[in-house]
Amino acid sequence: MSFNEKSADLARHIMRQLDPTLAERFGILIQFLADNPEAASAIRGGKDLAIGSEEYIRRQAENFIRSRDPRAPSPPSTVPDEMVGFIIHKYFDVPATELERAVELHNLSMGAENLVGDILERYIASVVEDHGWVWCSGSMVKAVDFIHRKPNGDWATLQVKNRDNSENSSSSAIRHGTTIEKWFRTFSKKKGDNWHNFPKIVNVTLSEAGFRKFVDSYLEGIKNAS
Repeated sequence: MSFNEKSADLARHIMRQLDPTLAERFGILIQFLADNPEAASAIRGGKDLAIGSEEYIRRQAENFIRSRDPRAPSPPSTVPDEMVGFIIHKYFDVPATELERAVELHNLSMGAENLVGDILERYIASVVEDHGWVWCSGSMVKAVDFIHRKPNGDWATLQVKNRDNSENSSSSAIRHGTTIEKWFRTFSKKKGDNWHNFPKIVNVTLSEAGFRKFVDSYLEGIKNAS
């Protein structure tokens, strides 16, 4: 079984049982995949699950919800390589008494950096989803983070990245030859942001100041809930 003309209605029905507030958005997303089945991502751990089947749609509905749950920054769970501290000490002349704290801050920085892209998508979603766009939470669509159905029935697709050098080769290859629009927030070789080049997908204002305010509120909410 694969996607068919009833897939979007089935998606809405399934989502109403799980989270009625997301039923319409999930239905739009499944309609996009029904129209563009080659863009559908396989489910991790569901190798034998047919893309577009009822069980696929149900599992993706759960994934769609789960990926919207708040995520707290967390440092890597792996044990730090002691050689990192040794190099910091020998080459950058960090005193041995400060190495433990330096490595700790490095790990915290990595944890924060790993979360920025996720919060960036949440910020954009908090604005554009009120204007007909849908955040493809759960990485359900290959190389696409947001979709929108135009009045003429065509689809608009957008991929967002936190930095200009953060797209991997596989994602770039998927996007090649498609109409997927790409945007990044910051530059890897210079200071400043790229919000002024954000695609004119809706008549709203997105900015670094707005993003910072969103991040502050988002993290405060997580801290207060813990």
